[in-house]
Amino acid sequence: MIRISLPLRIGIIILACASPFIFPSILTGILAFAAALIFPPLAIVLGMLTDLLYEPTGYWPFASMLGVILCVIALFVRSFVKERIM
Repeated sequence: MIRISLPLRIGIIILACASPFIFPSILTGILAFAAALIFPPLAIVLGMLTDLLYEPTGYWPFASMLGVILCVIALFVRSFVKERIM
């Protein structure tokens, strides 16, 4: 993976955590995937946060399911890139 500095990683994570409150859903998904490349379970947490904020009671937790999918994709991307570089 590309080595990025710690302050930039923290900035991406903070922006991704704040994105359900300020940005539209597409941008939130992109930021969640970027944060998942740094720490994969964060995509699940962001999906659960989005469900808690915007989904009414009784509906399927689509954002949480999307978070799980993004987490799995980020894990595959991280392992593929790590194996490719090493």
